Amino acid sequence: MVFDALRNRSLLLLAVLVVSSCREERAKMAQSGPPSQQELVAELFREPVRNPSEGFAYTGAESCRGCHQAAYEEWRQSTHFAAMQHATEETVLGDFSGVEFEHFGHKSRFFRKDGGFWVNTEDGEGRRRDFPIAYTFGIEPLQQYLIEFPGGRFQALQICWDTRPAAEGGQKWFHLYPGEEIPPSDPLHWTRRHFNWNYMCADCHSTNLAKNYDSGEGVYRTSWSDLNVACEACHGPGSRHIAWAQSGAMANGESGAGLLVALREPQPGAWGLDAETGQPKRSVPLTSQVQLETCAPCHSHRQPLQAQRFMGQRYLDSYVPTPLTRVHYHGDGQIHEEVYEYGSFVQSKMHHNNVRCTDCHHPHTMRPLAEGNLLCVRCHQPARYDTAAHHFHAAGSAGASCVECHMPSKNYMVVDKRHDHSIRIPRPDWSLQYGTPNACNNCHKDRDTGWAAEAFVKWWGERDRPGYGEVLARGRRDVQVWEKELAALARSGATPSIARASVLDLMEEGPSERSIALAREKLDDPDPMVRRQAVTFLEQLPLGQRWEALSRMLVDPLRAVRVEAGRVLAGVPREGISEGALKALNSAESEYVEMQEAVADVPESRLALAEFYLAKGEPGKAEACYRRAIVLDPLFVPARVNFAEFLFANGRLAEAEPVLREGVTLQPGDGYAHESWGRYLIRAKRYREGVDALRKAVELMPGRADLHYFIGVGYHTLGTFDEALPYLRKAMELEPRNQEYAGGAAAICREAGREDLAQEFLSRSAQ
Repeated sequence: MVFDALRNRSLLLLAVLVVSSCREERAKMAQSGPPSQQELVAELFREPVRNPSEGFAYTGAESCRGCHQAAYEEWRQSTHFAAMQHATEETVLGDFSGVEFEHFGHKSRFFRKDGGFWVNTEDGEGRRRDFPIAYTFGIEPLQQYLIEFPGGRFQALQICWDTRPAAEGGQKWFHLYPGEEIPPSDPLHWTRRHFNWNYMCADCHSTNLAKNYDSGEGVYRTSWSDLNVACEACHGPGSRHIAWAQSGAMANGESGAGLLVALREPQPGAWGLDAETGQPKRSVPLTSQVQLETCAPCHSHRQPLQAQRFMGQRYLDSYVPTPLTRVHYHGDGQIHEEVYEYGSFVQSKMHHNNVRCTDCHHPHTMRPLAEGNLLCVRCHQPARYDTAAHHFHAAGSAGASCVECHMPSKNYMVVDKRHDHSIRIPRPDWSLQYGTPNACNNCHKDRDTGWAAEAFVKWWGERDRPGYGEVLARGRRDVQVWEKELAALARSGATPSIARASVLDLMEEGPSERSIALAREKLDDPDPMVRRQAVTFLEQLPLGQRWEALSRMLVDPLRAVRVEAGRVLAGVPREGISEGALKALNSAESEYVEMQEAVADVPESRLALAEFYLAKGEPGKAEACYRRAIVLDPLFVPARVNFAEFLFANGRLAEAEPVLREGVTLQPGDGYAHESWGRYLIRAKRYREGVDALRKAVELMPGRADLHYFIGVGYHTLGTFDEALPYLRKAMELEPRNQEYAGGAAAICREAGREDLAQEFLSRSAQ
């Protein structure tokens, strides 16, 4: 038994450290010889640095102004400066002259009163009320407005002011969901949690923000040192820097400057042309990712690992970035949902060739360092790239623009144009095969993709080698068919780390012995994002094998990896685990709980903790978390579904009925609510009601083959074969190779005396 092999503590410690993915520690051990038992224990259970900024104090932007006047004035021109401001005559850009805005019959009026700015609009109960505007939020190309509610809660209006010039379609009010009615009962209504400033927005629009949610009282005591994104949001708390400057150390040439975050490279480099390739090359390779990891927290789609970000921490000690998932990115890795810049930039050749954010953006104004193609030819040869011989378009046209071709944009929040930072070659041929977007058809909307693909081949020739984006796109079509190519992609050092992690995320859809072996291998990947995804993938292993494979990840150098290992190993029996291993497991589990407590104000965190406590065999804690999730958001269907399953498993069928019935009542347009209600009714042997509920679910989710099949089986149970047949056929139409559906449908047909139809189903699945 694997647990017997782990009884000897020294063997466990040695195993954990010898296979540790921390290369620096391996190098140290190679130089100094084998570590002692005491050194192993100290290394395994060293206390992680939780707050590198301890002993530093935030002093505010004004304290920087005296010595850094030029940088201060540049910052005042930036969107960082205007990220959040008090609503005043100088900061409010919207028209509050009494104008009325109507959206699907819901009216709002913007007006002035008592020297302030007000809006009359619907509250969460559908009643028209007057609300004072507390803060402005953002400045270009739109400005939002924050309204204060009891309990320290602030909500962002969905009606925004378009700050663009009138000639560009701006200077007007607009709704963030222009084609959709958002009534007060909708989860996306402005008074509900998805538009809550404290959780959704605050930490990236202010400096040194602490959300300070009190889960016991259900109130926020959110605080900050600067209302907007100020100097210390990037440079770290300034108290020691000020002390250094005032001490005379600067005149004596002492290094360090009292700064917690060193944004400058230890060895400054300059860009020039490589004599061999003619391509840009940095004179000195980057030795630090501090700048990127300083920008990443607010320019990435991620989950927080702690209640408050501490400056000086590694990015993956504070956050978990999202891989290239189906929901968030297109098949080839292009941006789809609102994922900001980090996830696309780390895919780029620029990132892998030492380009930093400030190579293109001014560090204080945030603006590009040059306009148009002048930005790119600061490094790239204009004679080679800024010419019709390269882009085949008229000079000055959109097709001649480097950014329009290589960084296509998408509008978010209706008018906010954001560029894809993967900086890629347009591939209309991929669009033909995989449905991914391409820059050519972004402009030439009147032409089809085939036309663009032909032009691409005519100008630049055929592309023989598939890039990582094409392999990922193929994998989304069929993971198992393209498994070998996906594995090769994950093993290649040339593949961006976020793409290597995404291979493992994708392979979870069709796990196999080969993909399990790959995940085991990737536990030693140099990138923590890949290691974390490998841990997630291996959750499918039986508990004993899981412990054997993943116990060493409990002491990974990065918190993002440790917390996932703690979650995945929560169900491992404690018997037979050594004292040292148990301490490591408890520590990682505590970090996981801390991660969820950081977002205790949203139901997803309570649901995650409920599943965690169930795995640990603590049903009382799990039930409390389920109930709290429903209290936090009665419209959150997954909490109701999982809580009902918990009640079923504990023989409390009757208690599940009001939980699920209320879900359908509150969310009549949610297919999952109807599905769970239907399954409950069938379990309760109320078959006719159950089938009716499932029919409603499939109307809302027509692509769900399993629902069609289940309804067909339900009608068969009711003895109505003619009603069952269309649903069985639809299930096979959606998943023609599904042997379970084919066999079940054939059996139902035979019972009805229709051998001809039984053979039809079986033959279709065999094709």
